[in-house]
Amino acid sequence: MVKMGIQWKQDLRRDLRGGTSLSEVFETTAVPGGQVHLWRTDRFHTVTVAVYWTWPLERDTVTACALLPHVLLRGTRKLPEFDDIQNAFSELYGASVRADTKRKGELVTLEFVVQAPAGEQILPGLDLTLPALELLEQVLWDPLVTSGGFEESRVVKEKEQHRKRIAGLLDDKIFYAAQRCTAEMFSGQVYGAPRYGFEEDLDRIDGVSLYALYRKIRRESPVHLFVVGPVDPDRVNAWANARLSQDGRRGTSWFPGDPLIVSRPVKTVEEVMDVQQGKLNIGYRTGLGWRDESFAALMMYNGVLGGFPHSKLFMHVRERANLAYYASSRLDVHKGVIYVQTGIPSEHRDTVMDIVDRQTGAMTRGDITEEEWTWTRIGLQNQYRELQDSPYGVIDMTLTGLLHGRPRSPESLVRDLDAVSVEDVAGVGKRVEKDTVYFLRGKGGADHAGEGV
Repeated sequence: MVKMGIQWKQDLRRDLRGGTSLSEVFETTAVPGGQVHLWRTDRFHTVTVAVYWTWPLERDTVTACALLPHVLLRGTRKLPEFDDIQNAFSELYGASVRADTKRKGELVTLEFVVQAPAGEQILPGLDLTLPALELLEQVLWDPLVTSGGFEESRVVKEKEQHRKRIAGLLDDKIFYAAQRCTAEMFSGQVYGAPRYGFEEDLDRIDGVSLYALYRKIRRESPVHLFVVGPVDPDRVNAWANARLSQDGRRGTSWFPGDPLIVSRPVKTVEEVMDVQQGKLNIGYRTGLGWRDESFAALMMYNGVLGGFPHSKLFMHVRERANLAYYASSRLDVHKGVIYVQTGIPSEHRDTVMDIVDRQTGAMTRGDITEEEWTWTRIGLQNQYRELQDSPYGVIDMTLTGLLHGRPRSPESLVRDLDAVSVEDVAGVGKRVEKDTVYFLRGKGGADHAGEGV
C-alpha cells in the first residue's frame, strides 16, 4: 500500500469534484440545428475552426462515413480540384484544412479542422476568420456535384486511397491486434467495426449513394462549430446563423452509448499469421465511463496499471521478466473498456498472462507503491495541463463532454485527480473483469526479436 503523510492524505482527499465548468472556457450559442462554441483568447497566435457532424455508428454506413470527409475535400463547385482547395486556404497566410472521422462511443464524428494565423499578428485589423469560414463553407455545403451525385471519377480515386488506408492498418500488426481484440469483444455489435470500415463495402459505394448519405447527414445531424483564438464573437455568430439556418436541419441528437456491462465467460481467440512477435491483447470491462463520478479513479487505475513507462505492466512484464517488447494499457472512456497490449515471444504467452493477472490482482488490493501512485498522478495531470496548450485537444475533449452530457475540462480533471484515493482505485479494480483474450502468434517456432510486423 502507499504510505502517505497526514498532509498528503488531506491534499489527496480534498473535495474538488466540482471542477471547472466548460462554460468558463467556451461560450456556447444555440443556432438552428446546432451550436457554436467560442473560446475567445489571445493565448494562441492562430485561429482554430472545427466543424463536426455526428452520425450513429451503423454497419451499413460505417465505411461510407469514413470515406465521405475525404471526398468532400476532393473539390467544390467553385474550387473543383483538391489542389484548388488547398491553395485557397494556403493563400490565407498559410492556413490549412484537414478532414477525417473519429469514433465517440457509438457515434461517428465527421470532423473538418482549419487552422489559420491570427490576422492581427500579421497586419492590424486583418481578420482571417471569416475568409476561412467561407472557404470551409464551400467544402461542407457546396461540393462538386454532377448527375445527382459526387463526380464519379473522384469517388473512385478516393476509394482507392481508402483501400490503402484499410490495408495500412492490416500492415500495422500492433494496431491490427488491438482492433481484432475490440472486434471479438464487441462481436455482433457495430462497435467492433474497424476504424475505416470494411473494404468489401467500397465496391457498392458510388457517387450517387455517397451523395445521398451526405444529404441525409447534412439534413439530420446536429452541427457543432468550434472557434478558438482572438476572434470577434459577433461576426462568427452572425456567419453561423446565416449559414446553418439554410438547411432546415432537424437537429437530432444522438448519444454515444453506455459502458459495456455484461456477465459472461472469458472469450479466448487465437490467430496465426506471419509475424515476428506475438501480440497478446486483453480486454477488460469496468462498467464505468466518462459520465461516472469515479472517472478520475478509473484514469488512475489505467495509469498505474499500464499507462506509463513506470507502470506495473511495463515494469513487471518488460523490465523485470524481460518477456515483452512492449506492455501497456489504454482506456476507452466511452465504453469503459481497458485494453492491455503486449508484444511477446509466442512461447511465453501463458507466463505473460499470469504476470498480467497478478498485476490486476494487485490493483484490486490497492497494492500500489508510492512511486507508482505519485508518478501516475503527476503524469496524468501534466497531460491535461499540456492539453490546455492545444486548441484542438481542448475542442476534442469538450465535444466528448457535450455528447455525453457531462462537461469536463482539463482544469477540473487535474483537480479531480488530486481528490482520488488509493481506496477509490481499488474500488475500480473490484469492478474490472477480464472479458476477451486475443492472441496473434507467429507461424511455427519461436518469434524473433524486433518491431512487430
